[in-house]
Amino acid sequence: MCTTRKWKAGILVVAMILVCGAVNAQHWHRHYRPNRVVTVVVQPDVISHVSNRFNQKERLAMAITYLETHKHLTIRQYAKMTKLSVVSAEAELDAFAMDKKKPIQLVIRGKKKVYIKR
Repeated sequence: MCTTRKWKAGILVVAMILVCGAVNAQHWHRHYRPNRVVTVVVQPDVISHVSNRFNQKERLAMAITYLETHKHLTIRQYAKMTKLSVVSAEAELDAFAMDKKKPIQLVIRGKKKVYIKR
């Protein structure tokens, strides 16, 4: 009977060593942090929207003045000139071209839209 107790105690010791070794390996694996950079992005507390400093009449006057000295006006040129987004600039130039009272006309050259003076 003494032999079986020694075997049981030996098996228990081996099992404890294996379990403790596995837990220790998981512990070090979980807490090991390789060298890496973490960037934290925080939203600002105050959000201020900057409105466009030109109204629509002033932007129309800018486009007409530009067309007096140049052959055509592109959407990107108008967006850069008026500080509008490209989508907003295209929509506004299309609205100007649709209105027959305004002296801007839409011309399609290939895949590109350009605007000329009537």
